[in-house]
Amino acid sequence: MQRLTAVRPRLVSFARLQLRDPAQAEDAVQEALAAAIEKDDTFSGRSGYETWVFGILKYKILDALRAQRRNGRWQPLENELDEEAIDRLFQQNGRWQEDARPSSWGDPEAAFLNERFWQVFDTCMIALPDNIARVFSLRELMGLSTEDICKETGIKENNCWVILHRARLRLRACIERGWLSEEK
Repeated sequence: MQRLTAVRPRLVSFARLQLRDPAQAEDAVQEALAAAIEKDDTFSGRSGYETWVFGILKYKILDALRAQRRNGRWQPLENELDEEAIDRLFQQNGRWQEDARPSSWGDPEAAFLNERFWQVFDTCMIALPDNIARVFSLRELMGLSTEDICKETGIKENNCWVILHRARLRLRACIERGWLSEEK
């Protein structure tokens, strides 16, 4: 029970990001927690406990997104036209502008074990526009294919890849400002 209490804030934050409805997010998290309690004896330890609970939440969120669509409350993603800001990061030949070049993260595996990294990551995710955060989360945190993301969100595949690219660029910049600058 203590493990679930510890992971609950991250579950709620993640569900709110996906569902855009605090009440629905709470419901999805409560359902995931109830399922985790009920199935606790099936946890095999092949993954981390938090990963296992997030896996349960993933399916609860997908069910809620489908229910939103059936009930006419689902909001399709708007196209975000922030291409000028992205274009400024690159030279005409496609290479990075000198001042926009990514910083070295050192050992990425070590970063993933650092609690401060995850605090900054969560802050950066919340700062992303809803549509970008939703697509990135569906792909990178929930593991959906781009085909499934397109079905769930109603966007075209090429738009999905553009959104993912924008999300990665924004997250990289945010994490570098909020975490890497502290490490130096």
